Amino acid sequence: MAKEKSTTKPAKKPDKETGKKPAEVPTQKAQKTQKSKKGWVIGAIVAAALALIGVVVALFCLNQPDPSDPTAKLTYSPAFFIYNDDEYTLWNADGKRVTEEEYNNAYDFVGGYAMVRKDDQYGIIREDGKMTVEFGKYGNISVKGGLYLAQDGNTKEYFLLTGDGKELAKGAELEVFAPSSTCGFAAAVADGKVKLFNYTGKLIAETDVVEGAEDPAMNSLRDFGIFHYDKQNVVFDARNGEVLAEFEGARYSFDTITDDRKMILLKDYDDSDKYKLIANGKVYDLDETKYYGIVEPNMLIGYDDFKELALLDNDYKVAKRVNTYIDVKDTNNYAVKTDDGVEIYRNGEMVKKFGEDSSIASSGVLYEDLYAIGEGDKYMFYNLDGEVAINHEFKDIRSLFNKFHHAVVADEDDEYYLIDVKGNKLGESTYKNILRKDGGYELKNADGKYAIADKSGKPVTDFKYTSTYYRNNAEPRNIWTGRVDDDSFDVINVETGEVILADVDVDGFYDNYFTAKNSDGGRDYYTYSGEKFYTAEK
Repeated sequence: MAKEKSTTKPAKKPDKETGKKPAEVPTQKAQKTQKSKKGWVIGAIVAAALALIGVVVALFCLNQPDPSDPTAKLTYSPAFFIYNDDEYTLWNADGKRVTEEEYNNAYDFVGGYAMVRKDDQYGIIREDGKMTVEFGKYGNISVKGGLYLAQDGNTKEYFLLTGDGKELAKGAELEVFAPSSTCGFAAAVADGKVKLFNYTGKLIAETDVVEGAEDPAMNSLRDFGIFHYDKQNVVFDARNGEVLAEFEGARYSFDTITDDRKMILLKDYDDSDKYKLIANGKVYDLDETKYYGIVEPNMLIGYDDFKELALLDNDYKVAKRVNTYIDVKDTNNYAVKTDDGVEIYRNGEMVKKFGEDSSIASSGVLYEDLYAIGEGDKYMFYNLDGEVAINHEFKDIRSLFNKFHHAVVADEDDEYYLIDVKGNKLGESTYKNILRKDGGYELKNADGKYAIADKSGKPVTDFKYTSTYYRNNAEPRNIWTGRVDDDSFDVINVETGEVILADVDVDGFYDNYFTAKNSDGGRDYYTYSGEKFYTAEK
C-alpha cells in the first residue's frame, strides 16, 4: 500500500453550535498489496499483554471515559481550545488559561489528548497542558481517530502513536485509516498486516493483507465502531476496545444505538433493506420486514410501510402485525385502533373492546403501564388489564406518560396541566400549552408568553419569554435559553433554576462554555457559572 503524504489539513474554526472542527480528510488512498493468508486475532489474545499499558494510560490520561457509564464520551474534556486571530489557546472549564502557548493549529481532545502545531512543528498535548510528544520530535503528525500518524523528519519512516506517545506500529509504507479524527480508533496497514487499535493502543483485531481485497472500511457512532475488511465485520466498543460481534458478509454501518448502549441496530451499507441487531451478546438477522427501527423506550419494531407495524418476539422475529395506531407495552400487551373501535390485548388475548367512536389519545411505547382511551369527547386512563386506572374524565390528553413520569392533560380547552401516574395534578395552574423537551418542559400561558419548568414539572422562570430553547450541546448541565426580544436572551440552568446570565445575544453553546456577541462586534466567552473569561475581537 502507498505511504501517506506528510501533509496535514489545517483545523478550521469550530462550528458555533456543535463546537467541533471538521474531521481530517486522509491525504492519499491506499492501494492493494501482496496476497497473504488471512487470520483474525481478536482482543483476548492481546488483552493480558496490554493490561499494563492500560494501567499506565489510566494513570496519566486525565479524563478517560468510564465504559460502564452510557453518557461518558471520548470527546469530552474539561479543556478546550479557543480560536481567535489565527491562533489557538488552551483553556479549562473554570475559565483559566492552561498554558501561555499560542498554537497555529489544534484538534479536539480525544481521551484527554490533542494534536497541536506551532509554526512548522507538531506535538501532542495532554488536557492539563503537559506535552506528551514534544514539538520537533517528528517532522509531521496528523490526527487519526484519536491516534496519531507521525513521520520522522530525517528517515521519513511512519509511526502510529497513542496520545501519550507510545508507538504502536511503524514502517516506511505504513498506511492508517480512520473514519473521523475523533472516533477513538484507527487501522494500520503495514508489513502484510492490518491491525485495528482503539485510542489507548489496545489491539482490537488483526488480519493478514489479502490481495485484491478492498481497502479497510470503517464506520463510527457514539464511540462504537465497525471495521470491515475482506468480507469480515468486527463491531466493537471503542472506549474499552471490547469486541461485541463478528460476522461475515457485506459491509454494515450503524443505524441506531439506544441511550443505554445495550441495543445496536445495523444496516447493510449498500442495501438499505437489510438489517442486523446486536443485543444480549448476540447478532440477530432481521429480514422479515422491509424496515426496522428502535423507538423509545428501547423497543425494536419492524414495518413494510406506514400502515402496519410488526411486533417482535424475544428472538426479534415477527410475532404479529398490527395497525400503526397503537400503544404498546410489549409484543403481547397493547391497545390498538381498528375499524370497529379500540381493543386492549393482555398476554395476547383481548380483554376489553371500546365502541366505534373510541380512539387512542397517543401512539407509541408505554413508559408507564397506562393506556389513554377516548370515547366521544372524553378520555380516561386504563391499565394493562383494561380496567380504569385514574377515575377522572379528561377533555384532552396531549401526551402520554413520558420518561419524566408525567402526562399532559386538560379538563377544558387550552387549559393543560401535568399529572403523575396516580392522577395527581402538579401545581395549581393550567397553561395554554405544555411541551416536553429533553431537560424539562416549555410552558405557554394565555398571553402567549413562555416559561420553563424542570423535570419535576415545577416552573423555574416567570412567563417573560417569546420563545425558549433547550441547548443540546449543554445537555449535562440542562441549559436553556429564553428569548426576551430579537437579540436578547436569558441563559438558564434549569437544574438549579438559576439565570446564569441575563439579556445577552447568545451565539453558541459547547461542553464547557458558551459565547455571546458583544456591542463591539466581537464575541465574549463565559463559563457556565456566568463568568466572562475571554473576549475575541472578531
